[in-house]
Amino acid sequence: MALGPDDLIGQFILCRLPGNIPATWRRRNIGPWHLGYHPTLPVQEIIAADSTVIGWLLGYPISAQARLITEDVHFDVSPGASDAPEQFESLLYTQGGRFAAVFLGREASRVYLDPCGSLAAVFCPKQQIIASTASLIPYLNNDDDNHELIRVIEIPHEDTCYPFGLTPRRSVERLLPSHYLDLESWQAVRHWPKKEIDMVQDVPQAVLELASILKNNIYALAREYPVYLALTAGRDSRMLLACSREYLDKIAFFTVTVPNAGGRLDCQITPKMAKKFGLNHVIIPFVYASASQANGFLYRTGSCVHGLYSQIDLAYRRLGPQRPVLLGAAGELGRGFHWRKGDTETSRITADDLLLKSQMPNTPQIHQRAQRWLAGLPLKSALTIWGLLYNELFNGCWFGPLLYGWVSNAFCLFPFCHQRLIEIMLSLPAEYRRSNSLPIDLVKNLWPELLSLPFNWFVGLQRWRYSATWRLAQFREKLYTILKRNTRSW
Repeated sequence: MALGPDDLIGQFILCRLPGNIPATWRRRNIGPWHLGYHPTLPVQEIIAADSTVIGWLLGYPISAQARLITEDVHFDVSPGASDAPEQFESLLYTQGGRFAAVFLGREASRVYLDPCGSLAAVFCPKQQIIASTASLIPYLNNDDDNHELIRVIEIPHEDTCYPFGLTPRRSVERLLPSHYLDLESWQAVRHWPKKEIDMVQDVPQAVLELASILKNNIYALAREYPVYLALTAGRDSRMLLACSREYLDKIAFFTVTVPNAGGRLDCQITPKMAKKFGLNHVIIPFVYASASQANGFLYRTGSCVHGLYSQIDLAYRRLGPQRPVLLGAAGELGRGFHWRKGDTETSRITADDLLLKSQMPNTPQIHQRAQRWLAGLPLKSALTIWGLLYNELFNGCWFGPLLYGWVSNAFCLFPFCHQRLIEIMLSLPAEYRRSNSLPIDLVKNLWPELLSLPFNWFVGLQRWRYSATWRLAQFREKLYTILKRNTRSW
């Protein structure tokens, strides 16, 4: 069966030529700008202080009042003010959820993403199009596919993505989290952070604030829908579980039997957790995709993400199609697991270090992009740089595009996706993050009994077998790093 725009569920395109919008999609326009969107994607008008419409809010934003925004939204922005874009930006990022925003002001026009880039977007400057995926952007010529890059990125059976704004298309760029697209210059501009992030002074208070925002985001969904929450043996889903304690009657938990070490661990711990705490929980079998199903996923994601997790949507089909799915992505920013061992705030980081840590191929094209990303940072703290790299590369380039491939449920959303949450996690003291204290303290505050089961460790006899396997994997990773450094030195 041929694939077409109707298969691009939850996607959008913004352009100057209305002919680029699929015929069956919904349409809106402001001046020369035309927005097209799949009927399943919510779109609300943004209304300024003078009652004029200054743009659109796409997706599933959550207000500070624990409401999923489903109506036109009023922003106290003065369209004629010189700082109107900054007014808009400050109001926009009081919201959580999964969203993109189009701001069409008198002096500036921009497109923003949510803090994790979970409603992802790519753009083509030559055609003046920004869209959810490259599948909506026409080819400029027969040589638009970047064959050299495709060869080094698309490794069969490995979870991988195109880093630092690259895509499989020469004419198409990815918009990264913490950047907006200037619709006049068609350049991506970093808008956050603008300086070094100050460390918090009152850690317990910061943990309470973080928990409050998480609960706000979960409640906003639970008051509108019965929801699913992905439960694993890890720290981030445990934090979400603790924050969900008051809404358990609205939440069903599930675990997918992903065929890897992590999946096996999840499926041993989560049933014990469910039984002990009375959770409504199911184990969902992992299903491998057929060739046609795999092609459908590639079409929906613009061929930008690959690997085992591209097939999880087939497992999600066993869940209720009208329910949203909550995922634990981005909570990793509150921990130091993505740092190098021994790193401090003053450690030196090069483009080679970025590629080695993120396990990206070190080709001239990718190296140049890594160097450009590093040079564009308005800060020097190595620990913050690693956190931004994780968010903008893992969430923005992999997880965000991946969600367009998962279409069996109402939508997917990260409760951790909120600007203030990210700021808090990046501002916690280094040793606090390095010791993984955030999940322990948050859970201890909200549901301390959840700590009776370990994070990411088997229990019983399997614990010892897993320990040996884990130590072997750590040794192999260390050996791999040494060999890669020695290869570079030659």
